[in-house]
Order: sequence, then structure tokens, then C-alpha cells
Amino acid sequence: MKLLQLTSDNPKFKTLTFEPTLNIVAGLQLSEEEKKTINSIGKSLTLTLLTLMFGGKLDTKNPKEKKLKDFLSTYGMFYLYFKHNGQEYEIKKDFAKTAFYIDDKKITQTDYTTELNKIFLDKDNDLSFRQVFNSFARRFGGDYYSNPIRQQGMPLTDYNQRLNNLKLLHIDTDLVKENFKIKDKISKLEKAEEFIKEYADALDKVNLKDLKDEYKLLLEDKQNFIIAQNYDAIKVEADKLTEELNELRNNIQKIRNLLQKKEKNLLASDNIDIDAHEIENLYKEAEFFFDTKIKKRLEDAQNFHNKLIFNRKNRLKVEIEELTIQKQELDKEIESISMKRDEKLMLLNNSGALEEYHAIEEKIKELHQEIEKLTKYEKLLSEFTMDKSELDVQSSVIKQKSILYLEKEKKYLEDLEDDFRTIVKKFYDNHGGSLKIKETRTAKYLYDILIDIDGDGGQSVGNVGIFCYDVLLYQKNKNLLNFMAHDGCIFSEMDGRQKAMIFKTIIELIKENDLQYFINIGEDSLQMVLKQDILTDEEKEFIKEHIILELYDTAPEHRLFGEAFS
Repeated sequence: MKLLQLTSDNPKFKTLTFEPTLNIVAGLQLSEEEKKTINSIGKSLTLTLLTLMFGGKLDTKNPKEKKLKDFLSTYGMFYLYFKHNGQEYEIKKDFAKTAFYIDDKKITQTDYTTELNKIFLDKDNDLSFRQVFNSFARRFGGDYYSNPIRQQGMPLTDYNQRLNNLKLLHIDTDLVKENFKIKDKISKLEKAEEFIKEYADALDKVNLKDLKDEYKLLLEDKQNFIIAQNYDAIKVEADKLTEELNELRNNIQKIRNLLQKKEKNLLASDNIDIDAHEIENLYKEAEFFFDTKIKKRLEDAQNFHNKLIFNRKNRLKVEIEELTIQKQELDKEIESISMKRDEKLMLLNNSGALEEYHAIEEKIKELHQEIEKLTKYEKLLSEFTMDKSELDVQSSVIKQKSILYLEKEKKYLEDLEDDFRTIVKKFYDNHGGSLKIKETRTAKYLYDILIDIDGDGGQSVGNVGIFCYDVLLYQKNKNLLNFMAHDGCIFSEMDGRQKAMIFKTIIELIKENDLQYFINIGEDSLQMVLKQDILTDEEKEFIKEHIILELYDTAPEHRLFGEAFS
């Protein structure tokens, strides 16, 4: 890919006409007093704008990026011209709208990346153009410069970002992809483990077989259930008969009590007898008290009393007989009513109201749902145990394969590290750092990419490592874009020699591979670079000749957009 031009229909915009090799946007100041304002003239926005033209996005949660988006949406139409595989293309974009245009063909934002993939990548390449462009053109902002492998601006643990780096380092990623799928499944199972435990607890508390037995019995009850159309009326009749029976039983009990009393009285009457001779003997010693007349009167009294007893006994016998007859009649009546009530109760027992039938149906439904739920839990618990065990085995197998792969590719990995060290040694005399591909214990991407330069920790050392890693990726993938770009922040805290070495390295790559390189730089860094002895006069002249745009802070019209924007 060769960039040709970036321009706008807004006449204020400073057009970038690209050279096929080195392209520098320089931010210059005209006086010392204005030195502090050099950072707001639009140097970094040149690369950001290129990224946006190729489908990059701004984070609207970031106030600065939201402000830029709002600004671009009112600025006008932008045009990017480039050549790839001998064919020229035009990209047209109005940031007030979502669509892009490639050679006047309208492309939706959703399909835009797919169209770029068709232009730049082979069909069998599973990388996307956006991933590739970000890997070779680190824009300003975010976390792009926080770590060598964070070109996509994603966290270090991001799977796709890590996978992209492994692919560009030509590490076989089949195992990585397989491992990711397995680890992802394991992760989902582990998240579900809490719910699975609840299932196990539920199964522990309930005997599923008991529920099934109860369910079976209810189905039989439902099948044998007879709905009585006059169930309520029958129940009322049965209740009324029960009341009558209770009343009759009470009456019988009263009769029994009377019978017992009268029979007792009758028995007592048999034992009552007035004997006049006994009375006479009592007073024998006092014969003067009794004359013949008195003796006669005692006999008369005895006869009278015996007659009263006789009559009373006859009356009790008659009453007892009458009560016995009443009791017999009541017993017959109770027997008759009991039979009627039993018939009613039997009918009620063998049938029921519609409400009862519905209650049975509802209970059956509830039990069915409970059985289904617990059966599902039982199945899930079994499947969880089996799946977890199987996935653990698969993960172990992949782990073994990954170790064998690293051992098999040991020579390539050593050569890869040597290539990285060769680039680093351009910047440091005493060491070349290290680049290791190591198996990781738990991460989904299987391998760690460990990049280190002895003493790493300072920003300058970190940025040197980023540059060296980017150059390594380019050397391994020249056929993809043959293009590289960095923001001027790459120079942060570097000394003059290191800054100059970046240009020297790039110029060598340009001569060897026809690389197109794009970077922005401030005046202090530019002057520092041009004073370094490691650059030949020819190289210094080459740098100065390839400053394609100079931006100044003296007035808004000398900035990238031709107006104030900070």
C-alpha cells in the first residue's frame, strides 16, 4: 500500500501529499515565547485522521475524542487517495454521516471493513484489515503506547489482540484457537457452578422417586374420579341426615337414662314390705301402749301400704315397657336413616365436585413441573460433571501439545528473538533484550509474549521496545501493507541518539524494502535528530527533504485544520 494524498473540500485544511518512502509532519515554532503551544497544532491528528479514514473509531466517552468527532462532523468532506497492487483508490468520508465511499461506491459502516479486507488481504487470511493497520500504525492516545502488544488499544488480556500478535509473529495459532474455545467453555461452566450447586442442593432435599410415586397415584385418582353433577345438594342431604341421626341418638340416650332410673325404682319397690308383727314386737315390752284397736289399725296400714307398692310397681312396669317400645322404634329409625346417609356418603366418597377435580388436576400439574425441573437439574448436574471432566482432559492435552510445539519450534523462536535483539542493539550497546514465547498457566490465549529490555521501566526504554517490536513485525510481514506509522509520542524521553536511530533504522528499511513510513515530530526532537553523528549527511538531507507538511502555532491558519482546535 502506498498513501498518495489526504485532503478535504474545506479550503482551510492542510493537504498531505505523501512521498512513497519517508513522510514527516513537523510541528515548528517561530519563537521561543510560543514554544509551549506547539502540542496543539494537529501533528498527532494527521495519523488519527488516517486511522479514521480507514474505519477507525473515536471513543465518545473520552471528552477529547468526543470533541474531535463533533468537530469533524461539521468540517466537511475528507478524501484519501492510495494505491495498492498497482490500482489507485479513493476513499471519501463525511463524518456527519455513517457511510463511506470507495471510488464513489457507497459502503455502509457495517460493510466497510469487509470491503477493505477484499482490497488488502487474501481470502485465506483470517486477519482483518483493521487489525493489520493498527499493528503497523500506532495512533496517539489511549493505551497504544503502554505495551508493545497493545496496538489495538485493548487490555493485555484481550484474546483477539493477543491472537493477532501471535499470527504476525508466525506462531501456529490452531492450538490457541482450540484452547480458547475450551477455556471459554470451562469459564462458562465455572460461572454456572453456583447454579449447579443449587440444583444439587435441591435434589438432596427432595426424593425424586417419591414425587414420581405421588404423581402416579394422582393420575390414578384423576382417572377414577367421578364428577357428581349434584354433589353440593347430596352433601347438604348427607349433612341433614347426620343431624337427624345425632338428634335421634340423643333421644335414645334420654330413654336409656329413664329406663335405668325406672328399673332401679322397680327393683327398690320389690324390697319394700311393712310387717305389723315386727312393729308389735318392738313394743312388746310396752304392751300398755297397744290395745286391740291399735293392733287392728296397724294391720290396716300395712295392707294399704302394700297396695300402694303393688300399684307403683305395676305403673313402673307399664312405663318401662312403653320406653322400651319407643327405644326400639328409634333404633329402627336410626338404622333406616343411617343407611340413607351411608348411601349419600358413599356417593360423595366415590365422586366429587368439579372444584375437587380441578384441584387434583392442578396438583398433578404442579407435581409434573416439579418433577420436570428436578429431572432437568439431575441431567444438568450429570452433564456438568461429565463436561467439566472432559474439558479438563482436553485442556491438558492441548497444554501438552503446546509444550511440544514450543520445543519443536525452538530454533525458529530463538531466531525470532535474535532478530528482535538485533534491532534493540542498534539502540543499546550493552544488551539486546529478549522476546520469549512462553506457555501460560491460565490465560485463554495459551501463550504469553514476553518482551523485555534490561532495565526496562522508563518511558524511553519502553518506547524503544515498542519501536523495535513494531519493526520486527514489519520484517516478518512485509507483504501485508509494506507501510508503517508512529505518532510523535514515540520520542518521549528518548535521548538524541535514540531518536536519530529510529530514522536511521527506517531509512535502511526504506532502501531494502521500499517501505512507506509516516511519522510526526516536534521541532526540538527534529533539531536533536539532525545534530546526531550516527546519521550521515545524506540521511540528514533525506529527512529534511521528506518533511511533507510543516505546521506552526503562530496563527490558527497555520495549523492542520486551518482553525483553532485543541
